[in-house]
Amino acid sequence: MIGVHRLVLDNVRVLLGTMGCLCVVGANVKEALALLEKERPDAAILDHHLLDSSPTEVSAALHTIALRLEGLVVVLTREQGDSGLLNVVDAYSLPKVPVDLLLQELWPCLDSLLHRNIAPRRVKHSARLVFDSFLQPLADGVRSAQALDHRLLYESGDVMVDLLLEPPGGSQHIKLVGQILDPTKPGPRVHSAPVVLQNKTEPIEIAITNELGEFQFDFDPGPNLKLEIGVRENHWLSLQLPDLKGAIHEIKEGRPEKQRETSKLRKVRVPRKEKGSNP
Repeated sequence: MIGVHRLVLDNVRVLLGTMGCLCVVGANVKEALALLEKERPDAAILDHHLLDSSPTEVSAALHTIALRLEGLVVVLTREQGDSGLLNVVDAYSLPKVPVDLLLQELWPCLDSLLHRNIAPRRVKHSARLVFDSFLQPLADGVRSAQALDHRLLYESGDVMVDLLLEPPGGSQHIKLVGQILDPTKPGPRVHSAPVVLQNKTEPIEIAITNELGEFQFDFDPGPNLKLEIGVRENHWLSLQLPDLKGAIHEIKEGRPEKQRETSKLRKVRVPRKEKGSNP
């Protein structure tokens, strides 16, 4: 159990005891992640309202816990809960139990998770790259290009993800700024969605979209990088990023060869960012 109030903790311990379960407690995100490695629990009960951490830190912990205990995490909620974090909880399709109805709803919920495992699993959809500024032909008479921002546009169903990769300055870090567009949402933007930057084996950074559906990362380029985005409940997008190290090398050498190729990607109108909407 993670970040649970003392009174709630005692009640839950009684319930778990009657189910033949042993309970371990983590008071904060750091303790919770340590317990995840040390105790290897069968399930987790999380009360994000009492965690003394930033929304991004809580979301990062949620991502780790939800993946490790897929379908076996319960979140306690309150009437005055953080709506942004609840959107993140919904993205992972985590069952929610109101604290006010703890005794009535927690036991059947835990019983269902532990013995029937009926919680929905994350469904991931691969987003298709439909625009890449580095694959556009150069203008007539231009033999090479200066260091330019790298613009990418991905699409999956109604959802579009607009990315801007800024070339590194004095350091090797790359700045990635993105915006998620979904006409089914008011705006149409995706607010408080978890965005995970990860390599082939593990997450590197996690961000939460703002009210305009924007997010950003500052990271070292590497192979096999991708973004995973929880756009709505039980619906995630997976975006494979291009070879960023190779792009940096080509720009520094002043010969972005890929720009000479004729793009085979479908031509689309790239969404225009609103004035002053950078995160």
